[in-house]
Amino acid sequence: MVNKVLFTFAVIITPFWILGISTKIAFSEWFIDYEYSKLNFPDDRWGLSDEVRKKLAKLGLKAVLTEEGLKEFKEARFPNGKKAFREKEVKHMEDVNRFLSKFFIATYILATVWLFVLILQKKQIWKLLIYSSIYTFLFFAIVSLIVFVSYEKAFEVFHNFFFGKTSWRFSKYDTLLRIYPMKFWFDGTTILSIIAFFINTFILSLGIILRGKYAKT
Repeated sequence: MVNKVLFTFAVIITPFWILGISTKIAFSEWFIDYEYSKLNFPDDRWGLSDEVRKKLAKLGLKAVLTEEGLKEFKEARFPNGKKAFREKEVKHMEDVNRFLSKFFIATYILATVWLFVLILQKKQIWKLLIYSSIYTFLFFAIVSLIVFVSYEKAFEVFHNFFFGKTSWRFSKYDTLLRIYPMKFWFDGTTILSIIAFFINTFILSLGIILRGKYAKT
């Protein structure tokens, strides 16, 4: 009975730790470089160079991941010496920093629990791998359908839920919107989905291989 409960729990948590790992991989400096290298990446309507925008975007990434980065973010300035971010923008990044800190801790805990249950399965490892991956494919298929049918609405709902209805809304003149246009987030979500797909495909493939191996013993 206990084994079945653990098995079911492990299957259910799979998409969440895969989402966390995929987020960690996707939203990194390499992705910022990749986005800004695109010919169709939106230019800043007020003439801020891509080099400066990219530098500030990387600083923003550092700010939501570390306390040191957050301090640097607060002091960031444009080439003309003007402060780069308003107090409201700084406050939002502090909120995101706290959210991601909890999110990644939860990710690592869930991944550890999943691996622990996997080890307990012994000759049934293949079954947990296959069941977890199939469930995750279905989970992400439903979520992707909801998100990509109306991305901006999904973006709004997500931010309203985790950050409130006003703290994340900015003026078109605010730097955060100038360095992270909506295309940045849409492309990031797409890359995240692709990474999650490959991780889950690897889990499924491993399960199929192990099923064949244990079937022969």
